[in-house]
Amino acid sequence: MGLLGVLGNWLAPRAAPDAALGVALARAVETVDPLLGAVSGWERRLAPSVGRALEHCERLAAAVPGPVTVDAAAFAADPVVHSLFATADDIGDMLGRSRELRDVLADPAHVAAAEFHALLGLRRREKAVSGVALEGGVLRQDVPQRLLYFADHTLGEIAADVESTRHRLRLAVFDSLARSFAAWVAELRQQRLDTGTALQIERARNGRTERRLDLEVRHRDAIASLAPERLLDAYADWLTAAESRVFLQPGEVTVDRMGVIKAAATDDSDTTLQLPELIGRDRRQWTVLLVRIRREDALDAVRRRDEANRYLLI
Repeated sequence: MGLLGVLGNWLAPRAAPDAALGVALARAVETVDPLLGAVSGWERRLAPSVGRALEHCERLAAAVPGPVTVDAAAFAADPVVHSLFATADDIGDMLGRSRELRDVLADPAHVAAAEFHALLGLRRREKAVSGVALEGGVLRQDVPQRLLYFADHTLGEIAADVESTRHRLRLAVFDSLARSFAAWVAELRQQRLDTGTALQIERARNGRTERRLDLEVRHRDAIASLAPERLLDAYADWLTAAESRVFLQPGEVTVDRMGVIKAAATDDSDTTLQLPELIGRDRRQWTVLLVRIRREDALDAVRRRDEANRYLLI
């Protein structure tokens, strides 16, 4: 689920700083390769980088705007919510299809919660259209315009209060950093396998060619790069550079009530959206903000979704 999901023991209540660092260290090693935990002094060598990465994740989670209430009333009254959804019904559709929201609603621990908070991720899209515009006091037809809209609305890190949602987001971002390094290690292992296979084929040809010499060097380098000592140092460097691997990119755009992009606001109906984009493992850039969801709205959306699916099955 990427930056919009987090696993298991991450969801425990907040621990003291030292305990939280210990949990993060254990999770970091487990995600990449448990053998890293066998390297002498691994905790001492990795702890500073993990600590700095956690601090970055804390700042990132705190910088996400919101929470903004999303419901039919907000669609009509809040220009930001109106810009994020094409219609008020789209809000209910988003709630009804969210598996994570369904899980939270079914969790006895949240049975008393009157509202929920979540990270809302969206893909920003633009479309070229022709419309009507007032230019120099003259109403003109077929004016080239760009229409802003959002797609792929996804909810994650759902909790009963906004502080818990930000905490879950912080842990999810750190977990994403660990998985990114694990993916890089997987690529190294594939390179070792590929060069080893190619080297066996070249040796079978009984020739000490330039290609065979090159493959031998590359294979030795691939093996050396996967040594736990080397991986531990690379991991520390990776986490130290957390700010360049996952970050919020500021985003600002002005639109009118119909979603047409404008160079600047010209009247009270125009809205300037200041929504950052989350850049991380998924380079397709998620626009993100925190939202507030009423329990009644969530239950009604799930019920409507289930009824629609039942009729489709019939």
